[in-house]
Amino acid sequence: MPLAIDGSKKTFRYKCACCGQIHEGGPSYAYDQPVFAAGVPSEERAKRVWLGSDLCVVDEEFYFIRTTLEIPIVDTADGFLWGVWVSQSKDSFERYIETFDQDQTGMNSFGWLAVNLPGYHTHGEEMVSLPTDVVWGPERPQLRIHNDQNHPLAIDQRQGISWDRAVELAVLQMH
Repeated sequence: MPLAIDGSKKTFRYKCACCGQIHEGGPSYAYDQPVFAAGVPSEERAKRVWLGSDLCVVDEEFYFIRTTLEIPIVDTADGFLWGVWVSQSKDSFERYIETFDQDQTGMNSFGWLAVNLPGYHTHGEEMVSLPTDVVWGPERPQLRIHNDQNHPLAIDQRQGISWDRAVELAVLQMH
């Protein structure tokens, strides 16, 4: 059900086969913690994991920040957006905290993707630890999968995904 907004781009809109509702606008989903925090046994989490809305530390040696990962949806004005976690070195993590209340435009860091996105497992393997660049800015940092990666997620971020693939991913995420 495309809806033209400027003659060349459409608003992403579809009727969900699972719930029957019409969903409009670029899908957006967020993860509440990195997989490394979720992997800590529940009885040990209070001692080993510090988790905030945008920051996480596991075992006082693994550092994570929340970022956004956008996949363009071809021929639409919308993108598929995930709020994802990425690892950081201790130095990058501390620099991020020190400048958190400032415009961080022009700052960046390296990190490893720290979530599993449905629809992106290859050969039955989970997709954690893709190399990324974190591009900081005036709001939440943006995540860019390294261009030399041939992982389906990296390819989708570079080339965009079809309308049908976006619907498929949204349904996987919601249901």
